[in-house]
Amino acid sequence: MSDKLRRLRGAIDQLDADILKLISQRLTLSDEVIAAKNGEAAFRPGREAALIRRLAAMDSDIAPAMLLGIWRQIMAASLSRQNKDLSFAVHQAAAPAAIWHMGSALQARMCDDYASVVALLDASSCRYGFVPATEDAALAKALLASRQLYIIARTPLFPIETVTPAYILADYLPDESGDDISLFAVPQADDSVQIMAIDGYSADHIPEACGTSARLLGIYAR
Repeated sequence: MSDKLRRLRGAIDQLDADILKLISQRLTLSDEVIAAKNGEAAFRPGREAALIRRLAAMDSDIAPAMLLGIWRQIMAASLSRQNKDLSFAVHQAAAPAAIWHMGSALQARMCDDYASVVALLDASSCRYGFVPATEDAALAKALLASRQLYIIARTPLFPIETVTPAYILADYLPDESGDDISLFAVPQADDSVQIMAIDGYSADHIPEACGTSARLLGIYAR
């Protein structure tokens, strides 16, 4: 082995050790933040989206999708540390996105349909749910029948060729990220339901385009 190669490998080994130390420090700080919030939900998808967009805008040779994958695993590790018994209700079709989103931290209860996912969340058997990110009327009807569940995120944040997007469900709305989509269930004359996507964060009002009988289904960062 040449001296140059030995030096390069030594420098990489030192960087790996430094990165591990910094990740450990980040996880510790994240624990302290959650403790200071007195039990507030640890998963804040709006804040995560704003963070990833800020990092992607920096001068870096790292592709946005790769950057997202790296930070997603750090954030998943942080979330699982703060919620020791955290489990997810996962629609079979959303399993690849759930695995990508949470990695080895995923504790999943698999479901065959939207109603089963919603039932587990309504019963507090699971904290979050993953369902396919589609404008399926069956999803709207399942959410409308729930006690109070919302779409709070769409994952992955950036397109990744091998991962079909999924919605994440929970019993609270996300923080505003600065670039959001609001989803509304709009009743139709034939008793069906249409999902309407509106630009912006519309947590406290129904846009005129949706009509007065619409109901908020959720908000996600894009």
